[in-house]
Amino acid sequence: MKKIFNIEIVPKEQESEDFPSHPTIIISSNFMKQTNVTNGQKVILKSGSRFTDCIIHESRVQENDIIRCSPSILEYLFLPNERFSISLKIDEAQGIWELGPFIGILTDRIHHNSFGTIHTFIDEMQTYAKELHLFIYVFTMENFKQTHVNGFMYSNEAKSWIEAKLPTPHVVHNRIHSRLKERSKEALEFFSMLKKNGIPYFNERYLHKWHVYDVLSNYEHLLPYLPETKLLNGKRTIEEMVYKYPQLFLKPVHGSLGKNIFKISSKEDHFLLDYSTFSGDIAKEYSTIQHLYEAIKPRLQTQRYIIQQGIDLFLYEGRPLDFRILCHRKSDTEWMVTSMVARVSANHGFVSNVARGGEIFKLNEVLQNHFDRKMMKQIEQLLKELALEAVNTIDINTEGIYGELGVDIGLDKDGKPWLIEINTKPSKNHDPESIFPKIRPSAKAIINYCHSLSGWKV
Repeated sequence: MKKIFNIEIVPKEQESEDFPSHPTIIISSNFMKQTNVTNGQKVILKSGSRFTDCIIHESRVQENDIIRCSPSILEYLFLPNERFSISLKIDEAQGIWELGPFIGILTDRIHHNSFGTIHTFIDEMQTYAKELHLFIYVFTMENFKQTHVNGFMYSNEAKSWIEAKLPTPHVVHNRIHSRLKERSKEALEFFSMLKKNGIPYFNERYLHKWHVYDVLSNYEHLLPYLPETKLLNGKRTIEEMVYKYPQLFLKPVHGSLGKNIFKISSKEDHFLLDYSTFSGDIAKEYSTIQHLYEAIKPRLQTQRYIIQQGIDLFLYEGRPLDFRILCHRKSDTEWMVTSMVARVSANHGFVSNVARGGEIFKLNEVLQNHFDRKMMKQIEQLLKELALEAVNTIDINTEGIYGELGVDIGLDKDGKPWLIEINTKPSKNHDPESIFPKIRPSAKAIINYCHSLSGWKV
């Protein structure tokens, strides 16, 4: 029989008279009754892949749910030598007291104790994890060792993230930023090692835009909501599409943050070209497709592109917008919507990404001047249903485990939604405090899913 308790670990000096020579953990008599142990009983204290024999010793004071350990035990088990919250799983049959769960946040960007664009979001996850008595830390795959991880934990004493040797994780959340690094030989070997050791991890990998379209377009009920999309195959593909639609978008298959996107608009006697990271070496107006293609061809040769039907998007203050719907896995078979925001492009811009100068608004702010309350509710519900249908479809047709997906949906001027793209690692660094609380729903959802995936959730 296994029981789980929420506890605090408190360091105790080795030379204290409370400690005999044998490694000892000190708990109250009340906690002894709860855990069904007796004074002097031996248990195995486990942390990650390390474990050590310990003797239970009764505390002189009644401190419920507190375990006092010597610094030497904490050091051996790769635990911090300070007071901290954690859970304790007791296997009475085996006599094992296991501490955890340890949640590893995998990244490729740690610089001077900072985690780059996801630092604030990790702070939020840490705060919420502490409430649940979960232990999270941040690490890079190069620092994953056989018995421990060299990572960064939040120190309650220092009130900052500090470098430390830490236990191996029970679950890993993949937040590697670089697509190249994620597809490297080292990364593939690392993820293979996690599987071999029975350590679950998510999100598996970046999903590229063509894979997403290819999967969704196989479902007849989703086709009406998908802009026509093709893999770009030279000038011929542009010619096929340019006479079907007045507006087209060329997007890198592995692109993100609205970078390197071309917009082609057909006019009576010429074509207009815009570029989301526009530099002066590209002219904006071309008399023929041939001239336009020659201008962009060098850039198209550096990576694969898709070409996508442009949508006559709903405007807010004259600027196009779309909606970012964050979806999180609630269980093995169920997803939920955790947040919805409108993203409005910058003045004279055509991509809504905040990284490209866009702004974030609440849904009712951008819709209230054009739709009545009833219609706004219907639009909100339709956006949620479409997002959930899309993520469920991607989930069952994609290898690996996914716990978070960001769905971008556009709304045309007739109020019809269009599925634009799905992101496996949605940006976390541009959410305004006016829209989200101190701990964002997405931060809570990820920690809750980590908790569930670790096998420790009651």
